[in-house]
Amino acid sequence: MKYRHSPISQKLTLMNMLVSGVALLMACAAFFTYDLLTFRAARVRGLGIQAQIVGTNSVAALDFNDPHSAENTLAALSAAPNILFAGIYKLNGEPFAGFWSDKSGKMPPAPTIPEKKMEISWFANHQVSLAKIVVFQGKPVAIVYLLSDLKSVDERLKRYAIIVLIVLLTSLMAALLISRTTQRAVAVPIIELAEAARAVSRDRNYSVRVIPTEGNDEVSTMMTAFNEMLGQIQGRDTALLEAHDELESRVKERTAELKKAEDSLRTLSTRLLQLQDEERRNIARELHDSTGQVLAALGMNLAAIQLESKRLSPAAETAVSESMDLVRTTLKELRTISYLLHPPLLDEAGLQSALRWFVQGFVERSKIAVDLQLAPNLGRPAREVETAIFRIVQESLTNIHRHSGSTSAHIAITREPRFIKVEIVDQGKGIEAESTRPATIGIGIQGMKERARQLGGRLDIQSSPTGTTITAILPAP
Repeated sequence: MKYRHSPISQKLTLMNMLVSGVALLMACAAFFTYDLLTFRAARVRGLGIQAQIVGTNSVAALDFNDPHSAENTLAALSAAPNILFAGIYKLNGEPFAGFWSDKSGKMPPAPTIPEKKMEISWFANHQVSLAKIVVFQGKPVAIVYLLSDLKSVDERLKRYAIIVLIVLLTSLMAALLISRTTQRAVAVPIIELAEAARAVSRDRNYSVRVIPTEGNDEVSTMMTAFNEMLGQIQGRDTALLEAHDELESRVKERTAELKKAEDSLRTLSTRLLQLQDEERRNIARELHDSTGQVLAALGMNLAAIQLESKRLSPAAETAVSESMDLVRTTLKELRTISYLLHPPLLDEAGLQSALRWFVQGFVERSKIAVDLQLAPNLGRPAREVETAIFRIVQESLTNIHRHSGSTSAHIAITREPRFIKVEIVDQGKGIEAESTRPATIGIGIQGMKERARQLGGRLDIQSSPTGTTITAILPAP
């Protein structure tokens, strides 16, 4: 894994050395395996020949039943250092004569030779054993059993290992030298291509080009294709920059138009809110001064008629009494509507008195408990600030009554050196997320936001299933 980030020249060198080393090791392994098999076969053939010689020379001793002569014949095998044991057995398996290279030991049982076989051999415990039936004049006369070690095989393997190591190191050095001299034809163009690609990626300079190598090989084809790709990218990049500049110009124009339209819309919205407040003030004044006076006069006339109730019939007396009640109720509701449209206290006594009067009336009408807390240092803000705060509180309480389902509300108005903070909290079911999005925002909420924005402030709404908090921050120089 550490060669993943190595230069391609090192990778090519390593690859060539690995290929050469693996090929050489495979060839040596094949040669070694073949030599080992042939050497074992030769060892078995040699033991077979030795067994035949021993058996032939021991025929006379077998005929005369002379084990001593047979042992002298076997002792000649001491000249073969690899022979550990040699034994002659009669055909019935009875030991006849034996020889141990260390002159100690007991003759093992005669090996069993399958029928129709004259010789068997096997390898075990790093030794080779051979049992052979000796035939003289066409008749089997005895069984010769030879046991040989494989020390010569070990020595041969060690020599082969040394030779393989020397050849492998020499071959790897030669492969390294040859790879270093021949890899330039492949590595150098690829390195140049990689450097060009790195420069293009780093500097975004698509005018860079590489010089293709001579010939028509894969590297040359890749470098030519790389140059063509850079040319196409450069052309597309130029076209894209031109389109980007044109699009940016159009975006600036449309942004200016939207800004102008937004300014016009905000001016219109500001004017509409001002006209709305003025219209409310005029309607409230008209209801109080004109319609209220008419109703008051009507009540006075009915009161005069009621004084003459003794001259009226019972039905007329009842109608006059009911009419007086209706006039009183209508006059009371008319004053309430007039005050809700524009409370006179807001202009005369200020925001605090107007809020206390409005909250008291709201609690009586809605049966919702409202906790109103006004900062002692609130004072008399500017007229437009007082109007905005009153309308925000009025709209918020109206929404609580109509939509939230809350049984209580908390209003806190505090004043800092540079701003006034208005906070209205309820414990209702909250406002759905879709209702606070610009595209689906209600007229009441939108009006509150616009009032705060006109004064350079802001209005935030935080809602959850456990309640809603409306916070308005208005500047107060």
